[in-house]
Amino acid sequence: MKAARLYGEEDIRIDDVEAPTPGPGEVLVDVAACGICGSDLHFYQHPDDFFDDEDLPLTLGHEIGGTIAETGEGVDIEVGTEVVLGPHTPCGECWCCEEGKYNLCRDLNATSARPGGYAEQVVESADNAVPLPENVSPEDAAIAQPVSVGLHAVRQSPLGIGDSVAVVGAGPIGLGAIRSAKAAGAGPIYVSEPQDSRREVAAEFGADVLVDPSEEDAVERIREETGRGVDVAFEAVGHENTLRQAVESTRADGHTTVIGVFSDSVEFEPQLLVQDQRTVGGSTSHLLGPRLTEEYGVVIRQLERGDLDADRYVTSRIGLDDVVSDGFEALLADDSDERKILVCP
Repeated sequence: MKAARLYGEEDIRIDDVEAPTPGPGEVLVDVAACGICGSDLHFYQHPDDFFDDEDLPLTLGHEIGGTIAETGEGVDIEVGTEVVLGPHTPCGECWCCEEGKYNLCRDLNATSARPGGYAEQVVESADNAVPLPENVSPEDAAIAQPVSVGLHAVRQSPLGIGDSVAVVGAGPIGLGAIRSAKAAGAGPIYVSEPQDSRREVAAEFGADVLVDPSEEDAVERIREETGRGVDVAFEAVGHENTLRQAVESTRADGHTTVIGVFSDSVEFEPQLLVQDQRTVGGSTSHLLGPRLTEEYGVVIRQLERGDLDADRYVTSRIGLDDVVSDGFEALLADDSDERKILVCP
């Protein structure tokens, strides 16, 4: 089968590799679509920060929808079932797993550490295969993973009904946070995003006030309109300036939840927290293992009801052969209008 494999810095090649075989408790999935995630872009640009030489070449990709092609021993799910896959398998034995915090597993078996979804087929634990309703395609369901990351961040935060919110960055994760904050009864929701197309979709997803930080000072605008700053902010970019922007957008005793993935170290002034008793917390991934469907299920039901339109989330669907030029490089381009690109082998 064909697979797109990472060999080194900005070096992905299309290879012919042996098709995988499911073991006990596993399923073989024909991949319908795999979304390109921000973490994959970090792996592509800075592989040495994440992988040892012996780990490469490696097939990336963890936002996967597809169809069960074969099952291993002890698997009940039927061949032909359309599914969306969870990205990681928790160990089930560490203290985080014992407390039900499976996304914080100390021995997580991540898709980024084994062959992933930029391939024609992938093997995954059957426990990570979530069957889909008839009217939800596996291609559309591939967005369940990034949308769930935004949902989890909102659930992790102290956000309450009627709280004011700032979301810095309206990429795939930020859009998930906007939708979830709106559904939780928050408002007004301010969104700071320099790209016109992303601000447009942010408005459709529930943003009340749109700010272009390349044209005006987002912090000044938010603090002026609220009179004090927002109750809760979400940083969904992963850069020093956006972290500061999110924190400074909050009121005294406000909270910032960081969702963005940071490639580089940042300078940060703790006095921003101390002087106004602000707090900052992180949020990673979404619920996993036995709790996977708690958040995946919410997104799948939104797709089933038509409350979430995957076509407003996804900007391009490309073939495997074009994963570099029309996928990774398109997302990294300075003038890119892409939000979510699905690779459809």
